[in-house]
Amino acid sequence: MLGLYVHIPFCARQCPYCDFAIHVGARDDLVSEYLTMLRLELELTLTAHSVQYPGRPLTSIFFGGGTPTALSTQALTGLLQFIGDHAEITPDAEISIEANPDGLGADKLMGLRAAGWNRLSLGAQSFDEAALKFLGRTHTPGQIEAVLGAARRAGFDNISLDFIYAVPGQSRASWRETVQRASELEPEHVSCYALTIEGETPFARRVEKGRLIPVADEAQADLMQDTEAILREANLLRYEVSNYARPGHECRHNLNYWRGGDYLACGCGAHGHANGHRWWNERATPRYISLMRDCGSARVGEELLQPRQRLAERIMLGLRLGEGIPLDEVSQELAPDIRGEIDDKVRNLLSHGILLEQSGVIRLAPGSMAVADAVASRLIPA
Repeated sequence: MLGLYVHIPFCARQCPYCDFAIHVGARDDLVSEYLTMLRLELELTLTAHSVQYPGRPLTSIFFGGGTPTALSTQALTGLLQFIGDHAEITPDAEISIEANPDGLGADKLMGLRAAGWNRLSLGAQSFDEAALKFLGRTHTPGQIEAVLGAARRAGFDNISLDFIYAVPGQSRASWRETVQRASELEPEHVSCYALTIEGETPFARRVEKGRLIPVADEAQADLMQDTEAILREANLLRYEVSNYARPGHECRHNLNYWRGGDYLACGCGAHGHANGHRWWNERATPRYISLMRDCGSARVGEELLQPRQRLAERIMLGLRLGEGIPLDEVSQELAPDIRGEIDDKVRNLLSHGILLEQSGVIRLAPGSMAVADAVASRLIPA
């Protein structure tokens, strides 16, 4: 698999929990400059890839943000066509775009579907109006349902609804109602992420001042169990700690990330990876534009992952997946003593029922999903 991530940073406002590379209140000339430089980076990136890896087409494309649908349908369509002009794309490629419910009309949805997008990731966040207000969202629960219906009529048959749980002040009953209402809308995919307090965000400053108290881990675990139970009844099966899908509708682009695959990336703040080489771009939109214009590259960092780093990431991400991880696959490059150390830890976790093993593949027991990162950290060699 080979993915391409395209970052569109523009947002009408910043949500208080958001730590993504965004730009609020962009002028038309800044948007135009950004798109010009983004096209330049796409051309350089895709051309270099076709030379270095001939005959390896894109299997997924993901437009994220920010709010990609803040751009006009014409601008978005032009970008996707530009990618098609400079890269081979498999006929069955998964082509996703993130969107917010407000400001997303039927005409734009029809235009996106006609242009080639076949997967819509809708930032619903909650069906609780108080939770939406707390999270800084400007849409209503009714708009979520209306946009999903319009997306169906536009021809989207692969829709994901994204939610945030463990919102301070929201009751367990309210969260269960949100999940139940989501399941009744019959999306193909649901993502449910616990609210994380990221540094340098408005929520982080509230926590520092004692004005915001995050939900306790034990309560988060209860909410996670409720989520899994309700969605399973709707045939939305958990394939990653925070992600659920009807069989065959797992997000292929994200699966490629979690499996340690290769992906190209363009736009401010974008991260790419190929054969253990990782790189990332400048986050600030104006600085990204100036770097691309003056240097032909906005790359501000890169690293070559060493075997232990690759093992650490493979374990950390692989254990979050329902499919688990073949231990031999990731530890074969390590010294025998380190492999022995990991095998001992695996046997210990198996004996306590925290891990399950079948045919050389280890996976978390269903009851261990809430502590996936903690289990992974125990397996990672020092």
